[in-house]
Amino acid sequence: MDGTPPSPRPPGRRRRPRRRHGGGNHPSAPRPPTAVVPEVSRLAATPSGSDRLDVAEVAEMKEHLAFLRRHKDLLRLKLNAAEDLLVNGQREPSERGVCHHLLAKVDRGVIEAAVQREPLRSDPSARARMLAGAIRLTADVGVLLAYLETLAQVRSRAEAAEAFAEVVRRIDFESLSSTRLARLLQVLIATFVDHERVQVLFSLLATAPFRRAFDAAAAALPPEVADAFAPLRSVHRRLLEEPSAAEAPALLARGMEQVLSAPDPVLRAYPEDVRAGLLELALRPEIPSALSDRAAGALLATLPREGRTYPRLALRRAAQLLERHADDRARDVLDGLHRTRPDVHAAARWHAALEARRLGRVALAGELPAHGRLAPGFWLDGQRPVWLRTAAAPEAERLVAEARLQGALALPAIAPVVEHGVASAIPYVAVSGPGRPLLLDAAPPFELARGLLLAAAAARILRALALAGATLPDAAPERFLYGPPSTLVLADLDGVEQHAAADAAALHAPLAFALARVLVPSGGAGALAPEMANALARTLAEPRELCDLISVLDRVALRAGRA
Repeated sequence: MDGTPPSPRPPGRRRRPRRRHGGGNHPSAPRPPTAVVPEVSRLAATPSGSDRLDVAEVAEMKEHLAFLRRHKDLLRLKLNAAEDLLVNGQREPSERGVCHHLLAKVDRGVIEAAVQREPLRSDPSARARMLAGAIRLTADVGVLLAYLETLAQVRSRAEAAEAFAEVVRRIDFESLSSTRLARLLQVLIATFVDHERVQVLFSLLATAPFRRAFDAAAAALPPEVADAFAPLRSVHRRLLEEPSAAEAPALLARGMEQVLSAPDPVLRAYPEDVRAGLLELALRPEIPSALSDRAAGALLATLPREGRTYPRLALRRAAQLLERHADDRARDVLDGLHRTRPDVHAAARWHAALEARRLGRVALAGELPAHGRLAPGFWLDGQRPVWLRTAAAPEAERLVAEARLQGALALPAIAPVVEHGVASAIPYVAVSGPGRPLLLDAAPPFELARGLLLAAAAARILRALALAGATLPDAAPERFLYGPPSTLVLADLDGVEQHAAADAAALHAPLAFALARVLVPSGGAGALAPEMANALARTLAEPRELCDLISVLDRVALRAGRA
């Protein structure tokens, strides 16, 4: 958490402050409230001090003796003669050693045996009264837990919750056995419900000793305890620690369901980092959409607008809604983000895409191109720029076949298809790739070294396509997307057909040579050594196999780059 985790006491239940009085011994002064879980008596805890009890210690010892006298038949203590006189009230307590030795006989074994006997076994109220006196005589955690378990049956939830908090403060979790931890967690289940249980466990998990104890005992916890708390442990680990790679997504989803079952005011009262962390977890793809909606509705608006957290999570929420085609709700999120953070340009771009003309889930970034084959667009489901190819309505079947083939090729440097279909009677294919269409005018497009690299890349793409048994009718530059300095991706497979690999290679060879002549400036060969310039000129003038072209282009490009 943020250093101030929720108390192991349900929200809205607070201890009443102790009143201060000028005269603590005044007969009319109210007594301070008694702790629900009595403290261990100093007389029982330590034998140190003077040999003789002082007046206050005598009074306290008489209270312990009265307790032993009431329950001596149940406790079945083995008393010596001096101790018997003390317990029966026939001797005044005075010697510290004698009193300490007597009280030390009331240990965990004696108490556990007593509560198993009738009438305590069947009478929770009587058992609670006996244990209230017993825990003043021993600091044993097992006795504390037995008292807690009994209080959960006979006291109000408010008192049981307060007792739980007091016991937790006394426990050394580093030395707590898995059995006792399980008992404590079972009391937690009995004492707290729903979101209160979540808050208490999160409060406990805020301390490293409890986390270590819980993780060490996790495999040995009873099924009902593990089922209640393992999902919440998964959420806490994801929020504030390094998540375990072995954690099942279903466990995280169950934990998120428990956390998000709290009312809005409870969720919004968590520290900012916890609210942001819960929302981030809820927006993960493995979390059911109903939980994502719940978290976003309760928490997104509570995050501060400054900084990076709110814009990042608002965009993630909008992306989630766009992917689910909940466009109106995504628009609302983007509107709120743009109003409060106009510097987040992605919100404006996504919002503009929602208002633009669309083909399927692709928003057009402008009119269809007058020059070239590919139009810019924005894929709403993936929130990324794409390139769109369209055809006339009668070509719908052909375009679908081409899109399926392009998607099935799965080759490097072939742009993947993100969506295809028919919208408004217009067949379309949308692809994703870097750069922009390679549109060339009459001027030499590139310096020699870059032109050689791009020509070699195009030839490789055409050869890979041929090996896959696919051929193009041409290798027009605008089929390719170009990203400086030398990235080339084939995006447009208009007119693609299937042929045998050898036939496809033969068909592609002249296309690759023709494209190389366009990309490689003839005037730049003067910067090459004569033998390299001659080899390049011969290769471009006499079309041969694709491998020969690629080999020469690579060899010359290496020399040109060095020059």
